[in-house]
Amino acid sequence: MIISTKLIPRGFSAFCLWPFIFVRPEFRSDTALIEHELVHYREQAWITPVWVILYLVSRKFRLAAEVRAYTRQIEVGGVTREQAAHALMSYRLGISYGKAMQELA
Repeated sequence: MIISTKLIPRGFSAFCLWPFIFVRPEFRSDTALIEHELVHYREQAWITPVWVILYLVSRKFRLAAEVRAYTRQIEVGGVTREQAAHALMSYRLGISYGKAMQELA
């Protein structure tokens, strides 16, 4: 279920906490962003508590999850690889732009 709300942490356009996808109203029609969140939705569906804990405490897990989601967003034309690399750097993963580009290759 997709919920349009302004109650999303600053710096984010959307986030998923299964079984919901929360999207800022101005991004509700951004299909590529929804595709990004659907990757997280599918991953969380079978192990939500474990997935959320790993996402919050493990940079490696969070990086892999975001790379999968941004790869999908790139595939549907929502962002470029360069834009996704910049976005990855905002997740406090301790990676450089070069490393982000490498992960998205």
